[in-house]
Amino acid sequence: MVGASGDSRDDRSGCIAYPFGRGKPAERASRAVRADATVSCMPSTLDHVRYETLPFGSAEREAAELTHPLTLTVTCSPKHGNDHTLEVAARLRALGHTVVCHLATRMVSSPEHLDRLLAGMRAADLHDVFLVGGDHPEPLGPYARALDLLPVLREHPDAPRTIGVTAYPEGHPMIAADVLADDLRLKAPYADYMVTQMCFHADALVRWLEQVRGEGVSVPAVVGLPGIVDRKRLLEISVKVGVGASISFLRKQHGIGKLALRSHSTAEQLLAEVAPLRGGALGVAGFHFFTFNRILDTVAFYERNGLSEPGEVVTVGSVR
Repeated sequence: MVGASGDSRDDRSGCIAYPFGRGKPAERASRAVRADATVSCMPSTLDHVRYETLPFGSAEREAAELTHPLTLTVTCSPKHGNDHTLEVAARLRALGHTVVCHLATRMVSSPEHLDRLLAGMRAADLHDVFLVGGDHPEPLGPYARALDLLPVLREHPDAPRTIGVTAYPEGHPMIAADVLADDLRLKAPYADYMVTQMCFHADALVRWLEQVRGEGVSVPAVVGLPGIVDRKRLLEISVKVGVGASISFLRKQHGIGKLALRSHSTAEQLLAEVAPLRGGALGVAGFHFFTFNRILDTVAFYERNGLSEPGEVVTVGSVR
């Protein structure tokens, strides 16, 4: 069990606005970005490194074995639902970690269900939401996409302290690129940050960031990166999540077919390319690791490679 996570951190500290232009790795970055544009700030209540967990299997055991508090996120799947995500998140919070709940829009069955979820989060000292559309085939209630729920969340009496939204630098197999771009522009005013799909290509990420910044999307970006995983673990997760949900997730992660074959040297190379982007011109505020519940291995690998020191937090201030 880890110590207290320190959620008393001041979220009204000074704020850094990042000017667009050349940034690290700037040698590959285009200069065709508005020079006068700025990026909003990452809420200081969230660490710049976060580790995604799945709400089953070894997640809670591994989280309990961590030697220092981290920011963990808990996913939601069609098989388990938002209520189960909340239950697991509450137990992880009780271990001393800062925990971000994934909230699947299409699995919120009614305004009353949303009331219960947000009240449960507040009671469990959970204040941060990562809003996703969700892979349920049909909406269970009146909310079909994140844009339907974002304004409601912002105005709710139990509104989360921070709200993150999804972003797809390498596209989505089921959604056209122009629709994705419009959707992000509409979500951005309600969001504190955006989290990208799993990144495998630093150049594609840089090109996308330049594009969206040039289009006026100013929310900080948290870059999704692969954790340490093997084929056996991917198969186990497919069974527990459900084959349909697993296929849907995998389709969204361009290049994930190479994930189980990825060597540590390849991971180190990717990290070396994307880590310098944090705090630079393109507004990368941090990293979101898809651990597939290999939390201990993923944390050890990335801390060993110098990405973070235990307990290091974002200090660039609050957007609100």
